[in-house]
Amino acid sequence: MLRSLLLIPAYIAAAYALVHGVDSSQLVSTATYTKAKGEGFTKAIIRGYQEACGDGGRVDPNFVQTYKNARAAGITNIDMYWFPCNGSGNSCKSYATQISEIAAVFSANSMNIGTIWIDIEQDSTCDNWNYGTSGNLAQAKSMISAIKASGFNFGIYSSPGEWGNIFGSTSVVLDSSAPLWFANWNNIETLTLSTKFGGWTTAVGHQYTDVSASGLFDLNVFATKKVLRVKG
Repeated sequence: MLRSLLLIPAYIAAAYALVHGVDSSQLVSTATYTKAKGEGFTKAIIRGYQEACGDGGRVDPNFVQTYKNARAAGITNIDMYWFPCNGSGNSCKSYATQISEIAAVFSANSMNIGTIWIDIEQDSTCDNWNYGTSGNLAQAKSMISAIKASGFNFGIYSSPGEWGNIFGSTSVVLDSSAPLWFANWNNIETLTLSTKFGGWTTAVGHQYTDVSASGLFDLNVFATKKVLRVKG
């Protein structure tokens, strides 16, 4: 019996663990990232594109240097977020053009970015998402089509409140097959989606606070696949 047990092959199982991450919309130094990493934050999400409605949208001027600083601090798990330019009163570049500008920066700087997160939230300064609820949904679908055409990995960042305000209801579905990173500043470091929206029942990321020691970060947890070798 013992011999037969020893001959049973091992098998691989997947489980999910949490990694802690910081996201930023400002220039972050290597020293600040080094300190964050020392505190257990091993993932960085950087604003790579800002709505800059006066310019029709632009690559964030701090994106490349902040990326380089994160890498210099030893952080290699790096995503970016795209805050798209839209709004009926703004002369925004097409979503395809916005993404092509992101792609050009990736290429020119040999950047290794895991996921582009589409930031779906309102901004009173640029008066974005002002097409009415059905028009807003049409705009969001255009964004999804553009980023799918690019071939980049993407996900969606939003919150139940923003979703309901923009699309008229939290039950409106845009693309629930895309990974969700949601904001709920409850200081609870889990992925529990207590208020479901957009057709999602689970999330891969949770922004749990906008408070950090440096004042430069929001704090997050993300799911990461952990491969376990289990003997039968």
